[in-house]
Amino acid sequence: MASIRPLRRPSRLRLTLRRVGSHLTRSSARWGYVVFVICVLVYAFVPKEWEFAETVREFFLILSSVAIGAIVLPELPSNLWSIDTQRVRNLIPDAQREKLARTLISAESEDARWTDLVWSKALGPLTTATRSPWEYVQDMDYDVAVHLNRTLEFGEVTLPVHSVAVNQKSVRILGKPGLNTVWLSVVRTNSALGREFLEEACLARELVPLGHLEGTDWQDAVLASCQVELFIDGARIELVPEALAELPDVVRWRLPLQYELTPDRVRVHISFDFHLEPEVDSFPVAFSSYYCAGITDISMRLYDEKQLSELECDYFVGRALDPNSATGVTESSKGIYKQITFSTGKDSILWPGSGVMFRWRPAA
Repeated sequence: MASIRPLRRPSRLRLTLRRVGSHLTRSSARWGYVVFVICVLVYAFVPKEWEFAETVREFFLILSSVAIGAIVLPELPSNLWSIDTQRVRNLIPDAQREKLARTLISAESEDARWTDLVWSKALGPLTTATRSPWEYVQDMDYDVAVHLNRTLEFGEVTLPVHSVAVNQKSVRILGKPGLNTVWLSVVRTNSALGREFLEEACLARELVPLGHLEGTDWQDAVLASCQVELFIDGARIELVPEALAELPDVVRWRLPLQYELTPDRVRVHISFDFHLEPEVDSFPVAFSSYYCAGITDISMRLYDEKQLSELECDYFVGRALDPNSATGVTESSKGIYKQITFSTGKDSILWPGSGVMFRWRPAA
């Protein structure tokens, strides 16, 4: 069975040995070894008949003791402010790093409550995501195309619909360690949508009610009318559709079991083609379960062959206050469609819960 190779943290004994080894091989310790060896050689080879032999030997004996102290004793290095990342990992336990971070934050503010909130609600969660890299995706490009006033046929039944194509591209880790598969899903109800958001193995999901259809009729209609695709590093993955009786409001497309998930970041392209009821006049895009890092672009193109509808959007983003941030919305139109694009600009972090709500209405 395919699984993600766990990103195991070293055992306590191994971590202790690593820290001891790093301490005994740091630059000041290496100079201590050199000085100690020189002291031993001088002590051993100073001629005993020399008038100042005893004084010189005592001096180098004391100097050798200082060298040993430089090797084994803890220190506050003069290059503390340029200490490298690997030494921090090897020498300072996680709990002590957290304490140091809290102390550094406290040094910037006299407000103890604010300091605690900065750590517990901002820096702490981001640090957790850093240690759990499947909790953030990079360079999210989310594109939606909506074609208004189409029809969909099921046997002898014809339904008026809006046709939707969603393409989501990003760089991400497909799942956390321990998962043996991941999937994409289409759901019928808001409650089913909420449950799929809670599934760690669900990479993406869309809400697709189809008129009065429900149960197996709805599942059959979804399998017949929806197209779901997944590309990993440019290669198309043959997904396995799954419609379970115990989940009558959900259809899933799973990775095949023989596909081995990797703990590395990969380029992921997810596409959904589905249909919405004609009464729908909005489309939400929400990133509820992960951070978006780097550039995040969210765009919609609205196609209307009968009348040129108006398209608008509201965005709700959680991010740091930054006067230099390039967040903005651009609008354009060409022929029979209108487009709106929301972009954060580069080097941005969006918090979970961020997103955009697109709406359309008939032109005045």
